[in-house]
Amino acid sequence: MNFVRTTLIAVSLSFVMAAPSYAGGSHRGVYCDHKKVHKIEKRMDRQYHRIERGIDRDRLTHKEAKQLKKRYRKIRRLSREYRDDGYLSRSEYNHLTRKLDKNSRLIREYMHNGIDRYIAYHDEYSSHRHNRYHWD
Repeated sequence: MNFVRTTLIAVSLSFVMAAPSYAGGSHRGVYCDHKKVHKIEKRMDRQYHRIERGIDRDRLTHKEAKQLKKRYRKIRRLSREYRDDGYLSRSEYNHLTRKLDKNSRLIREYMHNGIDRYIAYHDEYSSHRHNRYHWD
């Protein structure tokens, strides 16, 4: 009886000790620096506001704005997926940083390319559209 009790306790303790490794609690090489996570969030917010500012100041065409917003949503979704487990690994952080860098370059390129602006394509009642070649 004593042997059965000891064996049962030993087996129970082994399951309790092994449970965190099965639950995904063991994160080696984890890069869960909350400052870095906050930095990623701030960059995404700044990029979103840059896109909105480009639309408000008529610096983006409708097509460019749509493409940039789509890329932004994909990066936001990817960031959320990476942080679902509560950790952000170094490779995940580097991947997000590269994507944000590329998106930032595209925002700058589109805002400074000199193509007709957002309002000319977006608003059918725009004065830009109707008076474009009017020489009064």
